[in-house]
Amino acid sequence: MIFGVDYYPEHWDRSEWEAQADLMKEGGFNTVRMGEFAWKLVEREEGNFDFSLFDEVIDILAARGIKTIFSTPTAAPPKWLVNKYDVLQRDKYGRKKGWGARRECCANNPDYIKKSEIIAEETAKHYADNKNVIAWQIDNEFGCHASTHCYCEHCRKEFAKWLKEKYGTIENLNEKWGGAFWSLDYDSFDDVILPAYNSCEPPSGNLWSHNPALDLEYRRFSSDSWVKYQKRQIDILRKYTSAAITHNLMGHFSDINAFDLSRELDFVSWDNYPENQWGASEHEYVSMAHEIMRGAKNKNFVVMEEQAGPAGWDFVGRSPRPGELRLWTYQALAHGAEGIVYFRFRTALKGMEQYWYGVTDHDGVPRRRFFELQRTAKELHSIEKYIIGARTHYDALVVKSYDNAWGHAIKRHSRNYDYENHIYSFYKANNDLNVNTAVSRAADYEKYKVVYMPAYNIITDGEAKEAEEYVKNGGNLVLTFRSGGRDEYNAVRPLRLPGVFAETAGIEAVEFDAPPRSVPVCGEINGEARIWCDIIEPNGAKTLSYYDDEYYRGKAAITVNEYGKGRVYYVGCDLNDAAVKELVRIVSKSAGIDVKDAPDGVEIIRKTSPEGDYTVLLNYNERETETGIKGESLISGNKFNGKIAPLGAEIIRES
Repeated sequence: MIFGVDYYPEHWDRSEWEAQADLMKEGGFNTVRMGEFAWKLVEREEGNFDFSLFDEVIDILAARGIKTIFSTPTAAPPKWLVNKYDVLQRDKYGRKKGWGARRECCANNPDYIKKSEIIAEETAKHYADNKNVIAWQIDNEFGCHASTHCYCEHCRKEFAKWLKEKYGTIENLNEKWGGAFWSLDYDSFDDVILPAYNSCEPPSGNLWSHNPALDLEYRRFSSDSWVKYQKRQIDILRKYTSAAITHNLMGHFSDINAFDLSRELDFVSWDNYPENQWGASEHEYVSMAHEIMRGAKNKNFVVMEEQAGPAGWDFVGRSPRPGELRLWTYQALAHGAEGIVYFRFRTALKGMEQYWYGVTDHDGVPRRRFFELQRTAKELHSIEKYIIGARTHYDALVVKSYDNAWGHAIKRHSRNYDYENHIYSFYKANNDLNVNTAVSRAADYEKYKVVYMPAYNIITDGEAKEAEEYVKNGGNLVLTFRSGGRDEYNAVRPLRLPGVFAETAGIEAVEFDAPPRSVPVCGEINGEARIWCDIIEPNGAKTLSYYDDEYYRGKAAITVNEYGKGRVYYVGCDLNDAAVKELVRIVSKSAGIDVKDAPDGVEIIRKTSPEGDYTVLLNYNERETETGIKGESLISGNKFNGKIAPLGAEIIRES
């Protein structure tokens, strides 16, 4: 398996390369990822290419048994490119993005596209026959640095073409978008504007919103633009090499549709930083990010950047505690990773990331973090056969929809509503109850005993039919407020709420409220609503919980409806975490899922591998914790008595 480091030889004098490679070998690392920011290094002047720096490093590494994942370097355009060509993005106020960081260029700019294709092809040709280059990474982190959306003239013209291909006629677009509102009909596709700042006043933050159909389509177009930009490089690489191709995605990041971006990749990789200067993530949030990345292609993945030290740009986050790097590694493996690459090998002395610490510090001396990963490498190499090809048997699915992430960002419904947090609350509750839960698109429902579709508001007729058939055939579907009410053009459907789900849910939401204060929810699930309350009239459904305040006291808040052989649960309000957990417990038990609370701060994942079944135990507590699970440790070969060490990880063949 891949156990590697991200490495930047260009940051170090040649005299240090061999010693660094020796230390990598000593640490058990067998792979490096490099080259993603090296455009200026290999093309110092336009048209003059020199790969000798990387040739030498790749040979040095290979002599020590270390292979290379090489990157196309298009994420960091050189200054000569922006001096000669107008390739920089424009923001929504029409201002040109400045050069001096990375990701400044526009995916639809013909000069940037052409120069990207040239550097990608020269790189691919140069390393096509190099057996030490075992895989390729396209670019780096599409969308980071707020770079998904551009408002330049190239984007406007390409958007017009994109719309014409989709809608066929401008009359069709006007009808689907409701152009009659505010007299916004267009006479041609070339007239369609971008949803940029539309006031003569200077930027103040008080923006008028645009047509929600325009805004949604522009977000789809912007995502598609980077998918298309990536595809150009993939096609070039495939002309010269059969090595696997990936791109490093960003977990929960939703500006770009990960399902679309992953379609042409051989495998997904992503960059995982649980703790940094912007704060710490709950372990369930990190686990969900892993599952989103696994769900992007519904296959195992690689973590291409795994946090290896305290991390930050302007100041640092807290240092990983002893054992935590190892714990994060096993967390990734538990959720589908088959390879781990740590960022970075040695901490940079210069540049923005001086405070983004790696496996070794600025002086390159191996210390605690190095030795912890060295130990982890030995463990993983000994149990590799249990990791490669392993899979999780999922009982539940949380559906993530990029259309709905964008749609809820455009029309939030309530000031404090956040779609990402909403779907996370259902993943977290399942995780806390030891329910193995996938996160993916709305498809293949029949694989799961329960499907959660929180706030699935933008929905096609086909998706609605698939959900209905799933329930008819015995599935359990969980819906929430703000579901089923809009079509794929972001227009409100002329249906009683919850729209396309009203019949299957057996209810009508006759009113709704964004309450000024918390509203108690009582019944089989007890909690409180703080953001939204659908006031429900059951139409065949059974009431599970009701509101206990406001003018809708006594009205249904949560319902369940028998439909065909299955059930539809409708949650008309937001709920606090404890109430969501209780709801998930009831739904899971009814669906025949074995539900058992994990000890606080412990994650339990049951896996199947070619070598047999096993259980991964992850203890995020800084104290020893009793798990109640006994068996044999596949890591140590010793008996496991159920107690897991502080910040410990175990792989157990249960008794």
